[in-house]
Amino acid sequence: MTTDDDAVTRIEQRLDLEIAATARRLAELVEQRAAMAADAKPTADVVDELRQAAADMGISVFEDTVSEADAARLLGRSFLTLRNRRLADQPIPFERVGRSVRYKLQVLAKHRGTGT
Repeated sequence: MTTDDDAVTRIEQRLDLEIAATARRLAELVEQRAAMAADAKPTADVVDELRQAAADMGISVFEDTVSEADAARLLGRSFLTLRNRRLADQPIPFERVGRSVRYKLQVLAKHRGTGT
């Protein structure tokens, strides 16, 4: 065996170790994701909580949507945060009704508590 063959063998061994470590990490992440999904509340429950919070805050809900300002209140954020994200092409999914922007409660439920 030549020096080049030894170098190739060492590189292959190092790559095999890195692949095995990556596979272990991926398995850990898949387990964590499954555990988080099991702990997560069903979306319907969160939507009901948002609907109740909207009623408590005096927010009108029309066809399960709320205005941009009301969506921000429900998420505990400034309406400017939602607007800036929308204008920066990083929006929470929304609908346009004429000139107004509306957010579905189901979409807000997914983004509640995520810091957005």
